[in-house]
Amino acid sequence: MIEKLCLGTAKIGIPNYGYSRTGAIVNVDQFLTDTFSLGIKNLDTSPRYGNCEKIIGNSLKSAKKKPKISTKIDNLFPNSQENIRLMITSIESSIRKLNIETIDICYLHQNELEIISDKYVHKGIETLKKEGLIKEIGTSVYTKSELKYTLESSLYDWVQIPLNILDSSFYNMVLEYDKKIKVSARSIFLQGILLNRKFIFKDIRNHAELLNTLKSIDKLCNKNKFNLQQLSIAYLSQLKKIDQIILGTTSINNLLNNISFLNLNLPDDLLDSIKAISEIPKSWTNPRNWSSN
Repeated sequence: MIEKLCLGTAKIGIPNYGYSRTGAIVNVDQFLTDTFSLGIKNLDTSPRYGNCEKIIGNSLKSAKKKPKISTKIDNLFPNSQENIRLMITSIESSIRKLNIETIDICYLHQNELEIISDKYVHKGIETLKKEGLIKEIGTSVYTKSELKYTLESSLYDWVQIPLNILDSSFYNMVLEYDKKIKVSARSIFLQGILLNRKFIFKDIRNHAELLNTLKSIDKLCNKNKFNLQQLSIAYLSQLKKIDQIILGTTSINNLLNNISFLNLNLPDDLLDSIKAISEIPKSWTNPRNWSSN
């Protein structure tokens, strides 16, 4: 099961990213070495994350075996032939910074339909694959229309979807399509805000709905003697269509805990209760709808 875990690296480049309580890493090299020693073989990064790619690349210089790395392309324009050059330049830059020969998974960080459906972006994807700069391509979506296009297109190998114990509606849509596309779960704790609830009132417009949903999950946690973090990881690990779970942290202890939660056994009645709560779409799953964004 640990092979599904992917280290989200935003906080390596931007220490104050999200709402988690861990801060900057004192020794990135040691952190990544310890991460790999735990059996985690996947890293997710992006040029958006400050100097993250370069920091990771410096750590990987002496690595005998490289992890599987996903990064992203940004700053594209609708209906612009220039997108092809921009995509090649972006990936070549990421490869140099990361000290690797090719990108395992490339995601479009812009998830708008006008970008992921753009004919020049499609041509850029074709060129990146043809030149061996990337192995696979995916989208990172936040709306059902973006997910629908990704699933109906034959172009994309992966899709990153927001998925957490409170909202599995995107995952359920993937199941309905029954497509051979690999699925990566991100925002599994809503950028950490589910574990730091004091920020919910300030930063999420529909906080009353979110808190009510959390209250329902809290009751399940108390009844079954789990905490939210344990139940969240255990639940996601039992979703069969999930190929990757992105966990953003700079704490080895946090990684160790989450790895131990992967194998928690959840009874069928508990899974059914979680499904009933999470299958209803939630507006606050999309950070675009938060007050702070």
